[in-house]
Amino acid sequence: MNRLFVIPVLLFISAVLAIPNNSFSQASPAELATLQGLNQKGIGVRVENVDADAAADGLDVKKLEKIITQKIKKAGVKVITNQEVNTLPGQPRLVLNINTVKQPGPIYIYTTSLDVYQIVILARNNSLSAVSPTWSVLTTGGALPEDLHKSVEASLAPLLDSFIRDYKVANP
Repeated sequence: MNRLFVIPVLLFISAVLAIPNNSFSQASPAELATLQGLNQKGIGVRVENVDADAAADGLDVKKLEKIITQKIKKAGVKVITNQEVNTLPGQPRLVLNINTVKQPGPIYIYTTSLDVYQIVILARNNSLSAVSPTWSVLTTGGALPEDLHKSVEASLAPLLDSFIRDYKVANP
């Protein structure tokens, strides 16, 4: 009975590890336009939704924020503090959202999305506003617990490259 359980689990783990990290950019002209002007005042950086299991297995919010901040600053993007963001119209933030599911075996399946969140005003009623993603890119992957932090950090590179490329197109 135990052997009947182990074989499907091993096949599942092998299949997940064979899944390449895929990022899907959705940089429509409307999304690119929402990045215009961010070069004047800057953008905040935040990492969200790192669950307790993932944190215990090495995902560190502060380290991820530092990686993001360093890479986009190096590319010429002005990064500001969250206090400064709160004083800006639109309050633009670049947010890394990490969703992990720890499977039996154990293995993590994860989705990381990098979004620019801003306050938007509804066209049908300009007295209503909401915080909404205005630009987005995501990736999926799988990793063993001891490799989760390395896999998530590696998955950041194409996400950040997409943001930097689109930011530069919108702010030549």
